[in-house]
Amino acid sequence: MFGQVVHKFQRNQNHLLSKYLRAGNRSNPFENTLTILEDPAHHRKLYLIGSTHASTMLAYRTQKLINEVKPDSVYVQTNQEWWNIVKNIEGVTSQSELNAYNDVLRGAYKWQLESGVRNFRNSVFWARLYSWLGLMQFLKAFNSDFHPFIPGLEVKYAIEQARAQGANVVFGGLAITNDDLLSLKTEPRFDPLSVSLNFLKLLSQTRWRRERQDLAFQLAVLGGEQFAESVDKYRASWFVKLFEKLSPHQKKILVDRKDIEIFETLYKHTPGKTIVAVVNQWHTMGIEAHWRHTTKTQIDTEPINPIGDLDLEALNEDLVVNDFLRQFTSRITKSEPASTRAYITQYYKDVFEYERFRHVEFDGHSDPHQFHGGSPFEGGYKHHHPQLPADVRKQIEENWKKQYAHHHEHH
Repeated sequence: MFGQVVHKFQRNQNHLLSKYLRAGNRSNPFENTLTILEDPAHHRKLYLIGSTHASTMLAYRTQKLINEVKPDSVYVQTNQEWWNIVKNIEGVTSQSELNAYNDVLRGAYKWQLESGVRNFRNSVFWARLYSWLGLMQFLKAFNSDFHPFIPGLEVKYAIEQARAQGANVVFGGLAITNDDLLSLKTEPRFDPLSVSLNFLKLLSQTRWRRERQDLAFQLAVLGGEQFAESVDKYRASWFVKLFEKLSPHQKKILVDRKDIEIFETLYKHTPGKTIVAVVNQWHTMGIEAHWRHTTKTQIDTEPINPIGDLDLEALNEDLVVNDFLRQFTSRITKSEPASTRAYITQYYKDVFEYERFRHVEFDGHSDPHQFHGGSPFEGGYKHHHPQLPADVRKQIEENWKKQYAHHHEHH
């Protein structure tokens, strides 16, 4: 029933590419964060919005979208406790203003294990959990105005607009729920030391280190709001893969399993033909994959054919043209060709082992295919020029013997 989730991201997208080709730009933040999915069998439509809860502009976009599409249900990734707190906060018109209430909003996180039972095992787990959370908070090094896992103004406006239109509101729970805590508790591979070692291993990899630095610099320069507007699927996938490298077993619980939970709630338990869902952005790729797999709306892509996609005619034409230009240049410049190869590889011996290709036979500048290589007695010309006719090879050998004998007569 579930599709295969592939978190695709571009390698060194901002470090190597020009500014015009960079992914995650702010040219169209509405498309970066909105995916429209269809369910043809049941005539349903899902407006899937990925949010990092940092942009005022995207909050107003979501409010306007709900007003225009008039959904039957609005799914939000938060809980009833958070809404009970935030609905009493009035006069807030920007995300920066709402950030001032984050300490109050954290009161919605009421984690409990086994109905609040206190024992040694639970105490050890709480110590491991908060040390792990503290370390992850330190490693991600987000700005004070960027809180991607604390519901923000976009969720508040979505609920308010849905209530104003009489739409059904489905609360999906916060980023970490009590069920997630139980899963984390039963996962033995859960300690800050392994995360620290994984982080040091990651820093030893040049590409990951550069990409992390590049994103950190952008976040510091742009600020939380503008950076949130640049987060597309590729950039969100990069953060997911970073989390997987740092803490792979926790990623399966907090990302992969959560993707499935949200999808099942949207597909099975959310009523209506038109649905708007506001979720944490790093869940959008997984939800989309499961939805398309279940509704049979996958985007078909042609697989690469290593034979059919190889343009042999163009390759052969290039070899012919290169051979002609080599002969033409040698004749015009009256010099020997530097190489008889059509392209350079890392094993380009004409450059790296030039002594093995020293000029040992030369009968005039009119010959474009001048012989390079070892002694003909060693099979040099046969090895490097097997295409030469037998009579030509014989003539080369005789010329070489004459030069060899002449050289020894005078020395």
